[in-house]
Amino acid sequence: KNPRHSSTMTSLASKAIGAVFLGALCLIPAAFSQEVTLSSYACYDPTIPAETAQFYRGRNTTVCLYVGPGGDWNTQGTTYTRFAFNLKADEFSSYWIPGSFKSIVQDNPFNSNATHIFASSQSSVSFLRRYYDATTQQVFPYLTAVIDVKDGTVQGIAWDDACIFCKLSRCLPNTYDFVGNITTREDISQPTDGCYISRDECVALHAGGSDECDLKLFVVWTGTGVGGTALFSSDSRFSAFPPNRIQENVENGVNQAIGNLQGKATDAKDAADNFFDTVTDSIPFYWGGEEEGGDDVGQG
Repeated sequence: KNPRHSSTMTSLASKAIGAVFLGALCLIPAAFSQEVTLSSYACYDPTIPAETAQFYRGRNTTVCLYVGPGGDWNTQGTTYTRFAFNLKADEFSSYWIPGSFKSIVQDNPFNSNATHIFASSQSSVSFLRRYYDATTQQVFPYLTAVIDVKDGTVQGIAWDDACIFCKLSRCLPNTYDFVGNITTREDISQPTDGCYISRDECVALHAGGSDECDLKLFVVWTGTGVGGTALFSSDSRFSAFPPNRIQENVENGVNQAIGNLQGKATDAKDAADNFFDTVTDSIPFYWGGEEEGGDDVGQG
């Protein structure tokens, strides 16, 4: 199936698979707003390079999503899949790859114990996020990239807080550098944890018609476009809203999948029911404040 966009997006239909030496990746971003120049991962629309080389609010801008194996991406011959797509600059946007749970998790095209992803735009890249861990049988489907722009030039890409989708017990460290080391929020000054769904739960949800475990990337922007135009779409990121509202949306999708599973295998329905239980216990939320212990909650 072809990837799908929100109504504000235009696809480049450019899916490329290749092997490349990634030695330059030692220059990964050390913080949210550090600019990185990596020609191997430069992300522009070749059909309109002059337009997408700078960020103009309301015009096309290009974002790329890389999918590949876990571990050290500096290794020669690393094989990956690249999806490139145009979005309307500074509009909350989504990019969905239908059927990706089956094609990535169940088919394991990279023959790896884990599947990692990262986002890029212009010459900047994000840290890696784990999408699937074959050892623990966990899927991490909640991905929102926050792209930092200054006067039309992308400075860096951070991941939004993904722990608002589930109980704290389901939220685990899930951000890596390009040599395969796990990172912390203190190390890179951005959220690093994510909610997981078990593979069995995903299989049950998938059987019920849910796309909850498919690979989806949400994108927002912060900073300024060309001419100093302020960007506001980061105000729409998931972590800007109370977790109970986000979890309610997840629950509704799960309920629909459970309903679709009526009359099907009992163990599949039980797995979907189990996942429902993991999202109904909301985590604390503080408007602009701090949770006891000092960690910001609800901050992207």
